[in-house]
Amino acid sequence: MKKRLLLAVWLLCGLTMLSWGQTDGKKEAKLLVDGCFFTESPSELQGAAYQMSILKNDEGRMMLLVTGIKLSEESKKYAIPLSEVKDADYWLEKAKENKKFLSIIDHAPKSALKEGERIKPFSVQATDGSRWTDSNTQGRPLVLNFWYTGCGPCIREMPELNGWMDACPDVNYLAVTWNTPEQIEKIIERRGFRFHQVAGDSVLWKMFGVQQTPTTVVLDKQGVVRKLVTGTSQQKRDELLEAIRQVSDEKQR
Repeated sequence: MKKRLLLAVWLLCGLTMLSWGQTDGKKEAKLLVDGCFFTESPSELQGAAYQMSILKNDEGRMMLLVTGIKLSEESKKYAIPLSEVKDADYWLEKAKENKKFLSIIDHAPKSALKEGERIKPFSVQATDGSRWTDSNTQGRPLVLNFWYTGCGPCIREMPELNGWMDACPDVNYLAVTWNTPEQIEKIIERRGFRFHQVAGDSVLWKMFGVQQTPTTVVLDKQGVVRKLVTGTSQQKRDELLEAIRQVSDEKQR
């Protein structure tokens, strides 16, 4: 039972780390939630209690079945259309027959600063020599993206995060890592990551109590945390961009 539980959790976490291919024009879904198929974990799973089971077919392919979660209509927009899912009918029937479940409680990492709280005094220097503080970042929204060189999802999302800078140019964007400037140099160059890079950091990392990467934080023009998201998926990135647009459009009080 313990091995099954560990395998299920590992597979669920891996959904945001792997790129699933297509077979015969059909997409290889890996997660079935509330009758919907996904390649990435929907937002509702974070910090929730649910049941999970591993489904298998005769070829050894696996599907994670999650029950006890009701998806929002917004989350369902990120599901793969049934017509595009390989063996969709088989997996749906298999889900009805399944009787073995493991109870899961997804404990979302607890951050030291929470939504609604104001950022504490800080002063950090980016690799380009620019200095960033709680004072000189006020008056403009601030986005913090915590990452490190061993985090595959962090590295894969970098090009899309660049698009945030084009969509909302009046925002300060900092990428924060405990890795050294030398360790991140090639990755930043290869991925074309345009955020200001704060390397060798312990100040912001400790302030937010970051336990999982990527962790992305959106602060408003007064330095108040408006959104904090751990992990990544297309849904989460879209939600973050919407939060950035909102704080960017707000008039400073």
